[in-house]
Amino acid sequence: MTIPVRQIDDPRLSQGRWLRIPGPTVVHPAAVKAQTYDLFPHRGKQITPFMLELYAKAREAHRTEGQVLVWAGSGSAGWEAGITNLLSPGDKVVVTITGAFGERFAQVGKTFGLDVHRVEVEWGQAVTPEMFAESLDEAGDVRAVFITHNETSTGVTNPLRELAALARAKGALILVDAVSSAAAMPLEVDEWELDWVFSGVQKAWMCPPGLMLAAVSERAMRASASNRMKRFYFDLAAMSDAARRGGTATTGALSLLYALDAALDAMLDEGMDAVWARHARLGQCFRDGLTEMGVRVLAEPAFASSSVTAFHTPGGQSAEAFQERIDTCSGVAIATGQGPMATTVNRVGHMGWVNQPELEATLEAIREAIQAE
Repeated sequence: MTIPVRQIDDPRLSQGRWLRIPGPTVVHPAAVKAQTYDLFPHRGKQITPFMLELYAKAREAHRTEGQVLVWAGSGSAGWEAGITNLLSPGDKVVVTITGAFGERFAQVGKTFGLDVHRVEVEWGQAVTPEMFAESLDEAGDVRAVFITHNETSTGVTNPLRELAALARAKGALILVDAVSSAAAMPLEVDEWELDWVFSGVQKAWMCPPGLMLAAVSERAMRASASNRMKRFYFDLAAMSDAARRGGTATTGALSLLYALDAALDAMLDEGMDAVWARHARLGQCFRDGLTEMGVRVLAEPAFASSSVTAFHTPGGQSAEAFQERIDTCSGVAIATGQGPMATTVNRVGHMGWVNQPELEATLEAIREAIQAE
């Protein structure tokens, strides 16, 4: 079964702001309904079969035979959980920085005492394999690499498969920020030999904010057993043991887990390859629509994201003013840029529970805002 196309007369449009930001995204109707289910004891007999099935679905969506664990928390929790479980103070890491979230990944590493080596490019560009290979060689004995798969602040997708292969050849652990790529674009955890792949369910997973997912390799589990970082809530061993028994180490966010289960059903019914293809098609269509209006997309075409598009604010006005104009005229909510591009770039999310009609409506809202100048 494919996810049905919603029509422009979706009743949610009459409720005011219509989310076309890069997250949180529109929640899938089945996930909305699932949150209303009665709670059951989080240590009772019902939880085990439910959680075991949920974990199995998550593994299928991540294309892994390893564990996919779920913590209550935002996607940002994945930075800290990965670092504190897999690394020790003083470990040397190479970090890809293509925007605001790569910068934060590096900052979290520095906060925990890692020896951070940056491979940094101009915002709107991607880290190429050639750049990455050079950085790995310069750094020397590298314990891990931090790769932002899809940079939400710029709409740039880094070539994860190629970068990961270079890191694996060096024997480095591979930690991946997949917050705005997981469930939106190809992500083969086992085939690409990734070790820690984290995301937040408020993006392409079509759920409300509040859960962090992490796909974990056996290499990561072994690293966790010998590292010297302190952790408690994010302890990988405790959560892994609980997951094998069909539970969570601490009280699970049951209503959000219900929502995730329903959203996974929708995606697996559509088929992950079809989900990824839909996102690629929508991303290209949206960028084509902007180009036809003379609006410049920030990302280089070869590395443009399937889940979020950043574009230069039209007409020389501020990004916030353009955002407000669209909201006032149409009720469509887009985002501004971040960091040094906060005032000059706007962003639109096209991930999760989305299809052609709502993107056409978003393009029309942008067109009307430009014409209203």
